[in-house]
Parts: sequence; C-alpha cells; structure tokens
Amino acid sequence: MKHLLLVLVLLTSTLGIAQIDDNWEDVSERLPGYVITKKGEKIEGYLKRFLKIKSQRKVKFFKTLDAKPMVYKAKDLKAYQIADDYYEVHPYEGLAGKTKVFLLKTVDGKIDLYEYYIRVEDDKGREMTLSKKGNTEISLDFDGSKIQTEVLAVKDDKDYLKFASTKLLFGFKKVMSKYVADYPELAKKIKEKRKGYKVLSILKIVNEYNAHFAE
Repeated sequence: MKHLLLVLVLLTSTLGIAQIDDNWEDVSERLPGYVITKKGEKIEGYLKRFLKIKSQRKVKFFKTLDAKPMVYKAKDLKAYQIADDYYEVHPYEGLAGKTKVFLLKTVDGKIDLYEYYIRVEDDKGREMTLSKKGNTEISLDFDGSKIQTEVLAVKDDKDYLKFASTKLLFGFKKVMSKYVADYPELAKKIKEKRKGYKVLSILKIVNEYNAHFAE
C-alpha cells in the first residue's frame, strides 16, 4: 500500500513528471463524486481517477460501488467531480480550439481558471527507484515525456481567454487590461506594467479581480 501511495503522489504532480498510461486506472480506487448531464441533472456515485491527460477526455462512473461502470466523454456531460477535483466541459482542443474536453477547475469566481495538460517530449528517458530490499526492486520507467500545463480563463461563464495564445503572450498588457476593464483600478495596474501585474502573475491578478467582485 505504501508503494501504491508513493506512485500516486509521483503521478499527480502538475509539471515536469511523466505519466504512465498502462491501465493505471485498473488499480485506482473508486472515489465518491458525481456527474452532471447535458440536461443539468446531477447523479451521485463513484468514479475512478484517470491520469491527467486521459481525465480530460473521459470519465468512468459507477452508480454504486458494485455497479458496472459507465464511460462518459465530454460530449455526454457538462461536468463531473471526483473527490476534490471538479472537471467542466469547455472548447479547447483542435485547430480551431472548439473541440470540447473536460478541464480541471482551479479557481472559482467571476473569472474561473482551468488547467489543460499536454504531453511534450524531451527525449530524456529515465528510471526512478522507489524502493529496494534484497533482490527486490520497485521502480518507475519514464519514457522521456513531460506534462505541460496551459491555463484557460472563463469570465461570466462565456468570455474565454487562453493564456497559451501568442496574442496574449505578446500583448498581455493590452489583452489582459481589456479583459478586466470592469475593474478600472486593476486594469490600470496592468496597463502600467506594475510589478506583480505582468504575464507571470496571472493567479494574483485573477484572485484580486475575484475578491473585488465578491465584496
């Protein structure tokens, strides 16, 4: 059990650690949660945790612990929750960025933040030894790939802003100040490129914006 928990910790870090795709969900626990259908119906039950990338495309749901699983894709649901993680359907993938996937919500407010995970290759295969006792060794073999995180902002459930877009990265001052224009004081700080209000301070900016409208 200790070895399994250690593997779980290693596999769920958000950046720089490769994932294992070999049916990891077969040994994962069924955790309490729910799915929300396209009609808005909330159905409580149990779900099995997939790895980060696979969790964006499907979810395995059990109505009871002994029930047969139902596999849902993003086209079938509005959202799902497993333990403390809430995934919501939004358009993100594809050439036009309109293919819907499940995105992990990380910030809840007037501006919601979601994380999208993508695999990138670094050609540095590696092996990590978890434990060694006598002639027995438990290790993980990484395939040289990493997980990169992209952030999506959704304002008022309709106004989308992708932080991985070149438009935002090269025109952050203009794009972001316009995005929060209904909070003039914050927009001014961004326009003036004040310390702590640049592209690497997304979370601080969004939290300040949400706190203002939560008052």
